Amino acid sequence: MKLEKFLLYFLLFLLLVFGLSLINLAIFLELKKVEEENLYKIAYYHYIIYQHNPNHKAEDYVVINPTYGKFYRIYAFEDPLNPLKMVKVGIKENYFNEKINKFMSKLLVIEFLLILTLILLYQTVIEGYTKRLKEKEDWIKNLMLSLTHRLGNFIATQRVAISLLIKNYPQDKNIRRMEKSILRMQRDFSIFTNLIRENRNIEKRSYNLRDFILDSLNYFEEELKNKKTYLSLKDMRVYIDKTDLEDILYNLLGNAIKHSKSFLHIKICPKKKLLIVRNDTSNISKSGMGMGSQLIKRVLDSYGYKVKVRIKKDYTVFVHFSTK
Repeated sequence: MKLEKFLLYFLLFLLLVFGLSLINLAIFLELKKVEEENLYKIAYYHYIIYQHNPNHKAEDYVVINPTYGKFYRIYAFEDPLNPLKMVKVGIKENYFNEKINKFMSKLLVIEFLLILTLILLYQTVIEGYTKRLKEKEDWIKNLMLSLTHRLGNFIATQRVAISLLIKNYPQDKNIRRMEKSILRMQRDFSIFTNLIRENRNIEKRSYNLRDFILDSLNYFEEELKNKKTYLSLKDMRVYIDKTDLEDILYNLLGNAIKHSKSFLHIKICPKKKLLIVRNDTSNISKSGMGMGSQLIKRVLDSYGYKVKVRIKKDYTVFVHFSTK
């Protein structure tokens, strides 16, 4: 967070410096033009006085008919009494440079103070804004943790009750369906819980993706009965936390099954470290499958993995389990 703030202030500083540099360049060119016109008027003024008074003594920075012009800006005028003779009025080059430098120095000091003030003001505003965002984020996290904790307690209680029912009525299919519904509810909220837990212990290990896909499909046996399922599954090892892998596959396959009309195709490409999930859907927007996809993307991003969606005739999701 500190690095992001530093980069933000640094970029603001560069933007202000670049913008003011362009303004300074325009001011300098315009000032130079005005000063050159002013110097010509000064030279012409002394030339007119010299015509009436050849003994005219000009200011220190003005010389009539200088013997050498190395350090002078020379302006030549015709002598009305002798057209073949030129009256030269020299103005010291330092005089011209000092006037411009003095003005530009004052301008740079003002701009420096302006930049410093703007950055301090910007910092105050940003700090206040980020503080409010952090407080709101912490409040939402605490609220979500409280809700998921209570929901977890409720699910645990229901699982205990269902286990007792199964023990007493082992052949009752309705109780089995209730058990599966409770398990699916627990899986649905698992990804939310894991994302908002800051101190969660993540253990990255190598797992066979094929086995986890088959386990995830067991949650959706009822939905898959009326749909064609094509599985092209090969062994492929992925380096990831077990819980995160279960959450990713459960949400990914759940979305694909839920929104498919008639078929589901799952393919593993070990050489490309790629998982492909395709279905025939017609009610999904161009942005994806909603919140589920965003949660999947966030988890995969934390490992450096990528997920891409292609919508043509069918809806296809590509999950790249490679950081290259």
